Amino acid sequence: MNNYLEETFKKAIKDYRSYESEINAKWGGRKRLFKCVDVALEIKFCKAEMIFADSLANDPHKIKMDRLAMMERAYAALIKKAEENGHKELDINFKCYEYAKDQIAIVCDYDSQLPGLKKIHGKDKDVVLFSVQELFRFVDPYIGIKRSLKDININGTFTRVNYK
Repeated sequence: MNNYLEETFKKAIKDYRSYESEINAKWGGRKRLFKCVDVALEIKFCKAEMIFADSLANDPHKIKMDRLAMMERAYAALIKKAEENGHKELDINFKCYEYAKDQIAIVCDYDSQLPGLKKIHGKDKDVVLFSVQELFRFVDPYIGIKRSLKDININGTFTRVNYK
C-alpha cells in the first residue's frame, strides 16, 4: 500500500511541477501574479507554500497529496483574483522578466508590438513595458564595445558591480 501511495505521489508531484511551469509561462511567474492581487492573498499563498514545503520534507504521502491539492487551489485562487482585477495572461509574443530587486518587466520583440502590450498590460502595477528594439537602442554603445572585443578575440562579458 505504501508503495502505491509513493508512486501516486511521484506522479502527482510531477504533474504539479508541470502545472507550476505552465503558470509561470502564462503569467510570468509568481512575482507578477503577486503584483496582480492584494497583499493579503499573497501572504496566504506564501503561507500555503511554507506548509507545502514543510510537508514535502516531513509528512507521509497521504498528507503530501492533501498539501499538493492545497497548492493547486492556492494557484487557482491567485489566478482567479488576478483575472477579477483585470489582469491577463501573457500573450505568446510577450515575456516577463524580474530585474533589480522585486521589479518586473514585460517585454515584446518589436516597437510595433508596444501599443498592444500597453493595451493589454498597461495597468499592471509596478511593471515596466518595453521592446527588445528599445533595449538595443539603449545598449548600442555597449554592443560596439563587445564587437570590438570579439574582433580582437576576447570573449568579453559585462557584469554588474555592486559597491557597498
